[in-house]
Amino acid sequence: MSSELYGDLAEVLACEQRIVNCWPAPSTLIFGGFAVRFAHGYSGRANSASAMQPKADLGEADIAAIEQLYREAGLPPTFRDTPLMSRPTRKRLDARGYVLKDASFGMVADFAAAAFQRRSDVEISREPSPEWLEGISRFQTPDKRSPEHLKAIVGAIRVPVFFATVRQESRAIGFGFSAVDRGYAEIASVMLDPAARGQGIGRGMVETLLAEAVAAGATKGFLQVESKNRIAKALYQKLGYRDVYYYETIWKRD
Repeated sequence: MSSELYGDLAEVLACEQRIVNCWPAPSTLIFGGFAVRFAHGYSGRANSASAMQPKADLGEADIAAIEQLYREAGLPPTFRDTPLMSRPTRKRLDARGYVLKDASFGMVADFAAAAFQRRSDVEISREPSPEWLEGISRFQTPDKRSPEHLKAIVGAIRVPVFFATVRQESRAIGFGFSAVDRGYAEIASVMLDPAARGQGIGRGMVETLLAEAVAAGATKGFLQVESKNRIAKALYQKLGYRDVYYYETIWKRD
């Protein structure tokens, strides 16, 4: 499946531009309408090039320059092919040997009629504690188990942000956060101890984060969920999220 547009292109642009602020990379460069981001290899979004305007186009020289930058950083050249990327750019990347890494859906919710319920066992902080950083890292995939690299991202957020920790019998079992940028709230890094799944705890944590976001002025929510993660997608659909776009992350493994 190629990148497809389900809703308004302006909505795609609103989400993609806010991702840069809600999930910032320690280093970002601009090339021909693309944000080229570097975060020590932690996170696909923060270590890839993404279009920041409709029909953003890169010629061969710019692509080669971006590839060199990623190689110098010790990272594989990676691009997110959203509906904002021009089709000629995708064809150039395909011809250069880029292959699919993973695919995701961008989802959006309107909070006008939402009534999110807070859970008493969810602690909210405005700063990422060492426990939160270590907890997120503990439940991540092997390439994302660095509290230091995670802190380099979330510690750089300059928009309102809320960090959630869920406890069960005083033991931290769940983590997540929400950041609010110009009326849009992103939910990200939702992690739950596998033993605690299926009890409504994850949904309760997400609703608590969304309640905080609404109180901070959010009128819409957005997020990215991997296309294979059907459980997470089903949860967000129950909370009113809908698909707006599909995108592919492609990379070149030299």
